[in-house]
Amino acid sequence: MQVLHAAGDGMVAVALANTLFFAVPLGEARDKVALYLALTMAPFAVLSPLVGPWLDRRSGGYRVAIVVAAAGRAGLAVLLSTRTDRLSLYPLAFGLLVLSRVHGVSRSALVPDALPPGKAPMWGNAWLAVLSVAGGALGAGVAVGANAAVGPDLALWLAAAIFGWAVIPGVRLPRGVGTETEGTTSVDYRTLLSSRLLAGGIAMAASRAGVGFITFLMAFLLRGQGEGSKGFAVVIAAAGIGGFLGSALAPVLRVVMRESVLLLGSLAVVIGAALWAAGAFDIVRAAVVALVVGAASGAGRLAFDSLLQGDAPSAVRGRTFARYETIFQLCWVGGAGLATAVPFSSRGGMRTLGAIAAIGIVLSVRGLLRGRPSSGGGSNERTTSESGKSRGGGTAFASRQGPRGRARGRRVPE
Repeated sequence: MQVLHAAGDGMVAVALANTLFFAVPLGEARDKVALYLALTMAPFAVLSPLVGPWLDRRSGGYRVAIVVAAAGRAGLAVLLSTRTDRLSLYPLAFGLLVLSRVHGVSRSALVPDALPPGKAPMWGNAWLAVLSVAGGALGAGVAVGANAAVGPDLALWLAAAIFGWAVIPGVRLPRGVGTETEGTTSVDYRTLLSSRLLAGGIAMAASRAGVGFITFLMAFLLRGQGEGSKGFAVVIAAAGIGGFLGSALAPVLRVVMRESVLLLGSLAVVIGAALWAAGAFDIVRAAVVALVVGAASGAGRLAFDSLLQGDAPSAVRGRTFARYETIFQLCWVGGAGLATAVPFSSRGGMRTLGAIAAIGIVLSVRGLLRGRPSSGGGSNERTTSESGKSRGGGTAFASRQGPRGRARGRRVPE
C-alpha cells in the first residue's frame, strides 16, 4: 500500500513540476511556484480541525480514510491529465494534496495498531519510510520517461492507475483502535505537550523548513546555471537516496542513542553540509547537500514519529498527528517561500540553510535533553500532567478516560 501511495505521489509531483516550473520562463516560474506554495497551505486548514478528529472518533476510520484517499486521487489524477494548461489545475492539485495528507496522517496513526508483536514504532516507521523512498523513486523515474515521451498527461494517467490499484491492499488494513464510544470526550491538548515532545516538534519544524528551503533554492540555482530539469533530477535523486539511507540507519542509531539525540544530530549534520557547500557550488556539491538533508530529515522524522506514537493517547492520535503535520507544513512552505521570494546566491543560500538548522538546535536542545524520561522521571512528569491538574485549570485527559486512558497515558517507550 505504501509503495503504491509513494509511487503515485511521485508521478504527480513530476507532472506538476514540469507544468509549473520548467516549462515557463524563470520569472514566471517564481510567480507560479509562489501560487503553488500558497495552495499547499490550504489542505491543512481542513486537515487539522476536521479530518483528525473525525478519524479518531470512528472505529476503522483510519482504514476508511486511506481507501477513500487512494480512490479520490485516482479520479482527480484523471481529471488533471486533461487540464494541466488551465486554471482548474490548481483546485485539482489542491484536492490531490488534501487526500495525500489524509493518507499520511491516517497511516502514521495506524502504525502502532498494525505492528507485528514485539516490534517498536521506530521499526514500523523505518520500513514505511524505506518503502516510500523506493516507491517514490520508481514512480518519479517512470513519470520522467512518460513526460519525455508523451508529456505530463501520460504521467497523470499512470498515477491514476497506481492509486486505483492501491485501493485493493487498503481494504485489507487493520481497522485501528477508534473511539466511537468516546466520541464526545473533551481533550485538553496541553496534556500532550510534554517538554520533549514539544521540543521535538520544534526540531522537526526546523528540519522541514530546511527541506522546503533547499528544495526550491536548488531548483532556482540550478536553473540559473543552465542545468535545467536534468540537473534538478540528479539532486532529487540524491535527496531520495539520502532519505532511504536515513530511514534505514535510524533504527540502528536508535540502539545507541535516544530519539532526542537523533533529532539534534540530524540538524547538526545539515549545518556541517551547508557550511561545506557554501565555499563553492556546483552540481556535485548540490547533490551531496541534498543527500545529507534527505538523510537527516528522514532519520529525524522517524525519531519524532516514534516520540509521538508513544506519548500521544490512542484516542487522539489522529488529530495529534494532524496538528503537528500542519505545523511542519507551515514551516516547509515558509522555507520554500523564502527561497522563492529572495534571489539567494549559492553562498548566501547555503548559509541560510545552516542558520535554519542552528536555530532549531538552539530552541529545542534544552527541552529534548531535559525532557527525556529516565527511570520514571520523564514518565512521572507526563503521568502527573495527565492524571492531575494542568496549569490552565480543568481536568486532564487521562483523568477523564478512567483506568484505560491512564494506562495509555503512562506508556512512554524508551
